[in-house]
Amino acid sequence: MKRLFFVQCVLVVILAACGGKGKAAESGLSPDFFSGRIESEITISAYDSFNYKNFLEEAARAFEALHPGTKVNVETFSAMPETRTAQQGNMRVTVTEMQDDPQSKTDYINRVNTNIMSGKGADLYAMDILPLHKFAANGTLENLDSYMTMDPNFNKSDYRKNILDAVRYQNGTWFLPLKYDFNYFAYDATLVPTEIANRFGIDKAFSSEDLLKIGMGLYNGAYKIFNIVGSQRMFTILLGESIQSYLDLSNKKPNFVDGSFAAMLDSARNYGRQGLIPQGVTDQQDAGQLMRRGMEAPTDRFYFKQYNTIYLLTQFSRSLGNMNRMMGSGTAVGIDADDKIAGIQANADGSVPFTYRRALGINSQSKNKETAWAFLKFLLSGEMQDPSDLMSGFSLNNKVREETAELAFSAFMGRPGNSDGGLNEQQSQALAQYKTAVEKMSDSINCFVVRDSSLNEMIASEVQYYFDGSKTADDVARVLQNKADLYLNE
Repeated sequence: MKRLFFVQCVLVVILAACGGKGKAAESGLSPDFFSGRIESEITISAYDSFNYKNFLEEAARAFEALHPGTKVNVETFSAMPETRTAQQGNMRVTVTEMQDDPQSKTDYINRVNTNIMSGKGADLYAMDILPLHKFAANGTLENLDSYMTMDPNFNKSDYRKNILDAVRYQNGTWFLPLKYDFNYFAYDATLVPTEIANRFGIDKAFSSEDLLKIGMGLYNGAYKIFNIVGSQRMFTILLGESIQSYLDLSNKKPNFVDGSFAAMLDSARNYGRQGLIPQGVTDQQDAGQLMRRGMEAPTDRFYFKQYNTIYLLTQFSRSLGNMNRMMGSGTAVGIDADDKIAGIQANADGSVPFTYRRALGINSQSKNKETAWAFLKFLLSGEMQDPSDLMSGFSLNNKVREETAELAFSAFMGRPGNSDGGLNEQQSQALAQYKTAVEKMSDSINCFVVRDSSLNEMIASEVQYYFDGSKTADDVARVLQNKADLYLNE
């Protein structure tokens, strides 16, 4: 059973996160659909308890208070993760240990399919592990295009247009993310020459392969190129940037045997063998090792680092005496005093994706679509956008995104509950730079990569045999070709 670890290091004084044809379900909407009284009972189903349970239950109570006569039921199915905390001096390290249970995921997806076929499905589904490509094609999910167009109380211009454009798939919008997120790369300004650094910036986009090529031209053996820990983790990142080359979900065609997949496996292993990336503590090892590593002062430098957007807060508050350190799963902590932004992370083909922690779609068979849509809109509004939830990304709502950026930055600086009015001049300038970076980097997003959790598990399970030496890269590619073909066409 695989375990995933998420590590966060903070000071104790801080108080605290692409196209095709589809079978669209007929919505049958009329203008008076949006003018009726909201007073029915709905059920929301999610697999992921960690990201959904507490959040949705809190939202349900608030929505019921706003709309008397409504009832919102929340169902989640995965086990809640374990959290360990250790403290050394004024540093607190928290490790969230999540159990990865492929069979439980499969059972949940089968249960959802059975309930939908029997007409007993939930009104809203969390798009955490459900196969979007299948649910969009067979009409399971409601196409939300007409909802957003016809609802007089939903103005698409209030939301980030490029995210709404990117989320469209098979000629429809089958779900809405509550927030969006992305990864970005930083470079060490003491290691990267100016002529190369001039190519970087908050309006630029690079894949990890792009930066590895640059780094190999600079590599002299003194420093690692990337802060990615281990060949298997490096492979996961490379695969994520090129997954659409190997899985054409819309046309149900896998492509693992043309040689490129095997070559990518060999390249990832060679990055580790050649010393271009660090080895050591990985996702699969004991959480205690991760906690100890998080408490150690960083001593290594890397030409390039991959970061989640939570680290942007550190990026712009570092010069203000903020001693927060963030450490993500699968990355090594390094000296960051000279880090500059290289650009947002792109796919291998140059497209720039976004990700989400929470997203919901409406069951096309729901008998309570008015209430389901009203609740989804409520989740997108300011009432449920918690600025202290620093790990959840950025709101689609333009006004809310700016407000929560200010509150999140203030909280990160030790002034929870304040907007930028609680910051001094230097901090306010840093906040302005932070907001500019968020918006400029977000402007580059033009893609959402549709994935399938069952196929992800299939790939992860099979490549283990390559990295432990049991199979060759070509053997793994052939097995995955056969398995994926059977799964996509069952």
